[in-house]
Amino acid sequence: MPAVVFDRQLQRLVAVRIIPSNWQPRCCDSGRGKAILIALIDIGTMSRTIIACWTLFFVCAAVPRADASQDIRRPLGVYAKVNVEDAIQGYPGSVTPSPAQLHSYLRALYADLLANPAISGITVGMHWDNIQLSETNYDWSYLDDAFDDAIAARKPVQLIITPGFNSPQCLLAKIPSCDGLFNNGIASADCGSVSFEGFPQEQHSDSKVLPLPWNSVYKGAWQNLLTQLSARYSANPAFVCIAVTGPTGPSDEMILPTTANDASIQPSGLLVDDTWAALIKHSFPDNSSYQGSDQVFIDEWEQVIDAYERIFSGVTLSISPDAGNDLPTFGKKVTPHPDNVLYVNDCAASVASNIGIMSCEAKTEILSYFVAVTGPNGKATRVGGMTASSPDTLAAGDIGIAGVKLLTLFSPPLSPPFLGGAEFDHPVSGSNNFQDEGCPSYPTVCAGLTVEEAAYHVLTVFFNGTQVAASYGGTPGNAHMHYLEVPYLDVQYAETHPTPAVPSSIIGNMSLQDLLNKVSHDLTVINATRRRAASLDFSPFEWNRRHSVHRASFSPPRFSAGGRRCRRRMRGRWSLPNSGLAS
Repeated sequence: MPAVVFDRQLQRLVAVRIIPSNWQPRCCDSGRGKAILIALIDIGTMSRTIIACWTLFFVCAAVPRADASQDIRRPLGVYAKVNVEDAIQGYPGSVTPSPAQLHSYLRALYADLLANPAISGITVGMHWDNIQLSETNYDWSYLDDAFDDAIAARKPVQLIITPGFNSPQCLLAKIPSCDGLFNNGIASADCGSVSFEGFPQEQHSDSKVLPLPWNSVYKGAWQNLLTQLSARYSANPAFVCIAVTGPTGPSDEMILPTTANDASIQPSGLLVDDTWAALIKHSFPDNSSYQGSDQVFIDEWEQVIDAYERIFSGVTLSISPDAGNDLPTFGKKVTPHPDNVLYVNDCAASVASNIGIMSCEAKTEILSYFVAVTGPNGKATRVGGMTASSPDTLAAGDIGIAGVKLLTLFSPPLSPPFLGGAEFDHPVSGSNNFQDEGCPSYPTVCAGLTVEEAAYHVLTVFFNGTQVAASYGGTPGNAHMHYLEVPYLDVQYAETHPTPAVPSSIIGNMSLQDLLNKVSHDLTVINATRRRAASLDFSPFEWNRRHSVHRASFSPPRFSAGGRRCRRRMRGRWSLPNSGLAS
């Protein structure tokens, strides 16, 4: 049987494009092994020729597969996003609240959000240092509040716990600082933290000190936290998804300080990428593959993905690659890893502009590993900073929302299927970032823009390329999106603001609540289509049915539109139908 094997060790077979029909893939015993077929297809309907890999494989019975269980919990629908720290800052009144008052306030907030018929569940974000107060003292009470209200409402919870710049002070005190390497040339060989300034999302960080992603003390403490979190919540049926984090900065996204996103001179006296280069050389003086490359970040991401698969079971793991930039590039070009099956599609914009290629290649290499790795959980990718001006095709920008949709286009779907999600970057109801979030032409402002129109423009990006895209002014296609995270402030606005008195020339007589209702309905429609093709897709609605509970019913309004290396080789079934995402 002729075949092409896309594999590091077997890369030479790509050229000859043939293997023996009786070839047995490694890791499979001889009685169950099957040949792997990879064909190259030309998607000629796209604006430029894109060569995609179509990988058809049979996985070894000895390797555990996530699709062995039909009880994997997966997010679907509209989720109200609540960052605990931000919500506490929004506590009403001028008197400093007591802990009891804060808990009462948050419980009431969660209950109100979960009572909204358009809201499928809540996404709760929290900083690691506000959970682990000392080496042995953990405060789970704020997360307990969310789970208690979710169970009462019979709706699910997603978790985003952020380490990095939000690591506990008790941990940072145990990790020798590398700052001396730059101040006086002296730092211990095992130094494991460094100071940065001016980095993205600094305003949301609890510290300017970042544990180095490869530091063993940091990694061990983080995995211990995850183990305790899993022991506390994994059996809770409301727990459906957790963000994969670790080698990160202030959020769950693949964003680190770099010279490209922070051009200032750092406390090290160097630019950011030069600081990283010095740290890598100090930590790995004998590892030439790490010098002037992102390989160390790739390796740490692969290790943390393995850790999540080992620690959690039966939930969805989500990764937020964001755009193709925001990992160091060291001013160098890069040769793609031979097993990076996403680079040619996801990094088209970087290749065309010759900017940020190393960062995008590293991120797609990490995503390729995430696709390949097997375990007892589902998988999702999401974008945490979606705006109305976000690139919604891969020709316009790397990875991002179009890259999320690309991973939902496996046909037949991976089992379990990859889910796609996205989050509003800012509330459309907030005055500070109103134009930034909801104006498609930003930084050129949109005159007369309303809150409802701003939300609609963001939804155009979210749904573009899906079967319901035309209802939001987008181009229909075969992509799937499964869940949307909306800032809780926007949900509160939707509940308190009726349909505007003056109809919009773009969306007509629509309130923000009407839009949320429609999004909830349309995501159910999209998922129902996917579920017919892949019966293992598991939604919160199905979760409710299995646990003999009921979700609030509503009638959508009428809408007038305007072994790690071994696992690395296990690739999914690849077929990328035309979605319009590449043009």
